[in-house]
Amino acid sequence: MNAIPSQLPPPANLAAAYTPVAFRPAFILLLQLDMRFTDIVRKAREPMIAQIKLAWWRDAFAAEPALRPKGEPLLQTLGACGDVISPSALEDLVSAWELLLGEEEWAAQDVEAHAALRGDAIFGSYAAWMGEGCDVRSLSQQWAMDALRVEFPSKFVALDNQPLPALPKGRKIRPLSILAMSVRNVSGLRLIGHALTGW
Repeated sequence: MNAIPSQLPPPANLAAAYTPVAFRPAFILLLQLDMRFTDIVRKAREPMIAQIKLAWWRDAFAAEPALRPKGEPLLQTLGACGDVISPSALEDLVSAWELLLGEEEWAAQDVEAHAALRGDAIFGSYAAWMGEGCDVRSLSQQWAMDALRVEFPSKFVALDNQPLPALPKGRKIRPLSILAMSVRNVSGLRLIGHALTGW
């Protein structure tokens, strides 16, 4: 359960490596689910098919653990995580990606709504686990928008330039700052340096 799966991209692996062991499986799972939903939207030729796939995940999350579909490794991992991940975080993650279905070019308001939901599901969950009492909403939304820019450059509509939120320096919140920095066009060495030092 504590091994970091190789299917995550290197920056996510690095963020997971800095996650406390007790929460690492849940954090990895959120990143894996986000990657799965990204892939569903990226490969969507028919929005209705993608909607059906996301609805399947929504229903699976809502089901009692014993009644969830068998054979899906991510659902098995979710069961093993117990109640570490809140149902609302899973709901928000699905809803975030549903917002981006069916449009050739995404409207700014949909991108903002997606970023709020996606950021809160992943960054908000992690901050709650750590009990930091810090507000990561601005950082999480900027990460989600920057990630979209990287993942879907042809569909992303740039919003008005805003100052980038400062990266948190605390060791416990380091996984979030690693993810945020990873989509800011920095080198791998710079990212590793930040992971080691917080700067």
